[in-house]
Amino acid sequence: MPRVLLVLLLLMAAPLCAQTPSQAEFDELKRKNAELEKRLDKLGRHADDSEANKEAEHQEEDGEHGEGAHDPKGRDLFRHDFGEAAARVNLHLVGLFAAGYSSVKDRFTEGLQAGNHDPKRRGFNLQQIEVGFEGAIEPYISLEAFAVFTLDGVELEEAFFKTLSLPAGLQLEGGLMFTEFGVHNTQHPHEWLWLDQPVIASRLMGGEGTRGLGLRLGWLTPLPWFSEVHAGVQMADDDSMVSFLGEGHAHDGESAQESPGGFARKARDVESFKELLYLLRWHNRAYVGESQFDIGLSALHGPNATGDKGKTWIFGGDFSLRWRPAREASRPFLLVQGEFMYRYFQADTGEVEGTRIDSTVLGDWGGYMQVLVAPLTRWSFGLRAEFADAFREGEERREFDANRDRRFRLSPMVEWHCCRFVRLRLQYNFDHMQHLQRSTAHGVWLSLEILLGKHEH
Repeated sequence: MPRVLLVLLLLMAAPLCAQTPSQAEFDELKRKNAELEKRLDKLGRHADDSEANKEAEHQEEDGEHGEGAHDPKGRDLFRHDFGEAAARVNLHLVGLFAAGYSSVKDRFTEGLQAGNHDPKRRGFNLQQIEVGFEGAIEPYISLEAFAVFTLDGVELEEAFFKTLSLPAGLQLEGGLMFTEFGVHNTQHPHEWLWLDQPVIASRLMGGEGTRGLGLRLGWLTPLPWFSEVHAGVQMADDDSMVSFLGEGHAHDGESAQESPGGFARKARDVESFKELLYLLRWHNRAYVGESQFDIGLSALHGPNATGDKGKTWIFGGDFSLRWRPAREASRPFLLVQGEFMYRYFQADTGEVEGTRIDSTVLGDWGGYMQVLVAPLTRWSFGLRAEFADAFREGEERREFDANRDRRFRLSPMVEWHCCRFVRLRLQYNFDHMQHLQRSTAHGVWLSLEILLGKHEH
């Protein structure tokens, strides 16, 4: 009799053992769930009516079965299944338009609104028109490319591939891409919650955001919460990399952005691994009840254009708290987000305004905190506070360099969604800056955003 019972128990346990997933399968499911969460976050930011709520809920249900995760905003423009793989292609068009008024003249407003896609003058502004391509050969690899049109011309903003099914929780990205530093630097302008770029981001990461050609490896760790590590290497001479070898963007014959601190720029070729930019980022996410917590740490190291011994380090920390009631995909919600950045700029021996000086160090630091509340289906209300300052030799040069100035900005904002494809934002900026004639400036800006097509970014 005991033998019979033992045989029966073994027969009952066999199906359970056969259904136990391998570690590789578990890692793949974990990555897919993480990707789904990221896309749902973006869907929640743009989906502002009952239709969007229903769509996100359907995606959650599909995601539990591993299906529909690629399709957060409608059907693909093109899709073809062949065997175990599927090819899909999507296109989109995003327009950002702004109008407003500043209490200071345009030449001062351009310094206050240092992001290249910020509204910069009284009257009407075209922030950008973005055309994007997104495609994939699932479940193997994806390809994305984004071109931006402004009054100054056309540029390729990003073009990169991303693997979808590497083992051990790994993911490889390569091409022209934004550097995975913090939160704001990885976002396109139409993904911003506010309609202009934070002050500290413009100072340290440049008006376009730091980006370049390179490779980035992501690893989804086996920790019990979502924890992902990114390590990357990129060319440091892209024009956007003003803290490194980049010269900034020049338009209509204007000179490119000067080196931090006014140091003369020296051309540096890539002769060794020392002339490359290196990235390290650790991103963590956890859930407590109906709240989502994100904490990230980032670091960059690379050469700068002051000479062969010039080096730059940038460190950052970011956090966010998002709350929304259970089973609600978009509204209501509460978002509290903050980011801190610190730059250590070691300049080689060179000249500043014609005077030769010894090797020196400039320091910059600052951050922002923003709170966004969406109590109603189509309305959001927010407040952002920012601070930026210099230290060490950078503080001593504050009198002669506006980019070393102590800055404070407060920005209340109201947002209204006509539907999930159109939104209006009204924002007021109170700026305090010592280089201004009266130390303060006021700006009021109205922005219109229109999205056509399917966009997963």
